[in-house]
Amino acid sequence: MFSSEILQQITVNTHSSICIRGEKVIYIDPIRIPDEPHDADLILITHPHFDHFSPKDIKKIMKEDTVIAVPKTVSALCKLRTGRTPVTVTPGQNLTLCGIPVETVAAYNLHKPAHLKIQGWVGYVLTLSETRIYITGDTDVTPESSAVSCDILMLPVSGGIYTMNAKQAAEMTNHIKPHTVIPIHYGVMLGGSEAPEIFRSQVADGIQTDIRNTVYNNLMIGQLLRILPFALCCGILGYLIGQYL
Repeated sequence: MFSSEILQQITVNTHSSICIRGEKVIYIDPIRIPDEPHDADLILITHPHFDHFSPKDIKKIMKEDTVIAVPKTVSALCKLRTGRTPVTVTPGQNLTLCGIPVETVAAYNLHKPAHLKIQGWVGYVLTLSETRIYITGDTDVTPESSAVSCDILMLPVSGGIYTMNAKQAAEMTNHIKPHTVIPIHYGVMLGGSEAPEIFRSQVADGIQTDIRNTVYNNLMIGQLLRILPFALCCGILGYLIGQYL
């Protein structure tokens, strides 16, 4: 059952970093948190990639009784980096966290290596005041994701390198038929600034497309700039070793 009040409680900090402020404060994949609010009742992590799992940002929002849920393969890393033992989840579960019904849905690529099904990474379906919110995580259009019923859908509309692209995301949206869809996970090297409008143009009439101006980001450029010096050093070292062999 769609609730406009729930929709107003949803904010996207950037990329796929989501916060829902209702009776409980829920964060999904928090990154680039500007302050240190320490207000999270529940933190949900979809998978361990740098643009979804940020221990420093988790510490900014974590308080004494915060519950953190992560896929099983992320559990040890989460405990090591945050000092908090998380609830471990696997795809296909129904559980209650902080009094909130939560379902986990497998999130994976069909033909790309970035997100393998065997890793057990997830998206989440939250039920808040009878409104079902599905945050897909990084996934392609899969049998599991397509089978979800929800009122509010939040899914990636990237360029298709790591997740579904805008056209595929629209096809999945039209199949699920939510009341409202919020495109996320796009930016420089990830579909570009035009991705949400390409997506919107292919979403069926009757489905509301809610484009948030906070989503677009340059995370991939930042990561590339961090990796380049290391790659350059490795290249130089390899060249020098080759000269002496």
